[in-house]
Amino acid sequence: MNCSPEFLTTGAVDSVSVVVSVIPFVGVLLAVGFYTLLERKILGIIMIRKGPSKVSYMGILQPFSDAGKLLCKEFIVPTRANVGPFIWAPALMLTISLLGWVLYPYKSAEVYYVFGMILFMVITSVSVYGVMLSGWASNSKYSLLGAVRAMAQSISYEIPMGFIFFCVVLCAGVFTFQEISAYQQGPFFFLFPLCGAMVVWLVCILAETNRAPFDFVEGESELVSGYNVEYSGGGFAVMFIAEYSSILLSSVMSSALFFGGNEVLLGLFMMAFATFFVVTRASLPRLRYDKLMSLCWTVLMCVMLMVSACVAVLVSL
Repeated sequence: MNCSPEFLTTGAVDSVSVVVSVIPFVGVLLAVGFYTLLERKILGIIMIRKGPSKVSYMGILQPFSDAGKLLCKEFIVPTRANVGPFIWAPALMLTISLLGWVLYPYKSAEVYYVFGMILFMVITSVSVYGVMLSGWASNSKYSLLGAVRAMAQSISYEIPMGFIFFCVVLCAGVFTFQEISAYQQGPFFFLFPLCGAMVVWLVCILAETNRAPFDFVEGESELVSGYNVEYSGGGFAVMFIAEYSSILLSSVMSSALFFGGNEVLLGLFMMAFATFFVVTRASLPRLRYDKLMSLCWTVLMCVMLMVSACVAVLVSL
């Protein structure tokens, strides 16, 4: 069969584009592994104990050892579980979590999303379905309670998060993360006029990613790990990767929203936000669930309504 040069060129371009599109997701998976290592190292320092130090030099290969151990274990399906949804729930969580990375604010991207901020809100909203599906499919009261908590927590904290996006859009005039980041190339950051909104944003991303002190979805003291209590082996590993991928994505978007600048600055602030997640986990105890909901509906909502009104008035002047 004869192949024209145009066909060969097109095939090469398509293969290159496929490889280029896959590389970021592989990078995310590697970043998740080393972020877990960073978290365990920082927690060890704060708690005055040794972190991972046995596998390779200073425990650098510990994430690969943990992943190999989990993937080699048996994936057990409970007798009374709904088998199909039980198996597909971890894959759904990982897919939704990785889907958010298409919004990474590349400066050299040929394709970007004009309404990227709205798409980010959609992805964070849909992510609760994976938790809901895993909790319901496990057919366990502890898993179901963890899933119900996740739904209520996610719906509640997305409302003040929407007000924060509203303030940023009013200041920048666009919905695209690339343009919002480029708007802050100089010494001006959105942190200065929106410092109150940033404090609320930090609370919201902790609640959205189910991290301490808002980790009620995985409340070990009441729910014995919550929605993922029936998962083992590869299923638990996939859910773990999805959770930490969402944490890193929230750190990137936090940096793009309030600091922006070039990609080096974006990466530095992203590491600062990722470290904030770890330090908060080591420093603060878990709150009561009713206190969490009261904080959202009686404090954060009022604060963001006032901040949004002030920003709207200042922009209109």
